Amino acid sequence: MNAVAPAPGIGQHAAMDALELRAARRDATALQPALERIVRRAARMVADGQARLRPRDVRRKGEGDFVTAVDVRVERWLRPQLTRLCPAAGFLGEESAPAELDRPWLWVVDPIDGTSNFANGLPHFAVSAALLYRGAPLLAAVHCFPENRLYSARAGAGARCQGRRMRIPAGRLDDGAILGCQWFRGQQDLAFVARLQRCGARIRTLGSTVTQLADVATGRLHANVQEQGRTWDFAAAGLLVLEAGGCFTTWSGAPVFPFAHLDIGHTATVAASPAIHARVLRLLEG
Repeated sequence: MNAVAPAPGIGQHAAMDALELRAARRDATALQPALERIVRRAARMVADGQARLRPRDVRRKGEGDFVTAVDVRVERWLRPQLTRLCPAAGFLGEESAPAELDRPWLWVVDPIDGTSNFANGLPHFAVSAALLYRGAPLLAAVHCFPENRLYSARAGAGARCQGRRMRIPAGRLDDGAILGCQWFRGQQDLAFVARLQRCGARIRTLGSTVTQLADVATGRLHANVQEQGRTWDFAAAGLLVLEAGGCFTTWSGAPVFPFAHLDIGHTATVAASPAIHARVLRLLEG
């Protein structure tokens, strides 16, 4: 898949008037129950698919990058479901060609985040879907395994797990903290990990961006620091963190949303409560 153009309307986003934003959020709100039902059904397909997965159903896309027949099948199912839900939206998914990226509305989908875990029988993976308006997620739904729970968020309306409101605890960055962390495959220079450990925190790599960000939103992880990640990895889960009261930025502290580009390049991100987020950025600076 080739890199794609800047997100439609990004230059206009800052100037979007309150009336337009209110209308967009209202439209997204009306779609939330249906989106949650669709993601739940997709998650059941994923779970059933793992039980039937065979070695020949897994293939290599690139170095350290794999896809299964289940990824492809679930995205093929999700695409028309979401298009019918919001016909005005384009589509960007990990496993298929993008479409209508110049539209203000855009679906961003990862049918299985954590495919390597999924293919090897490991428990951490997720289904993720977000609806963007002018490059910013307004609606998100993700289903995380192994806890088998649905998380959802609406811009300006909070984040929920199984229907219950979530708030990120303030937390402390000390020897009791646990940090999620992911880096480029084959990366030899992990100096940033050593810097993070200076506070005494433990490091965990679960192999799924979506589940690690959901863990930040619930307070199970005190922060998540990633050297890599693509649009479909965090379009939905990043909104969970923000709407749960957390911060989600680049390593320089710049907001990730709205997306400047809807390309397939990697973005280094930090997610945490406001107090911990500031300290993590300082540690990353060295």
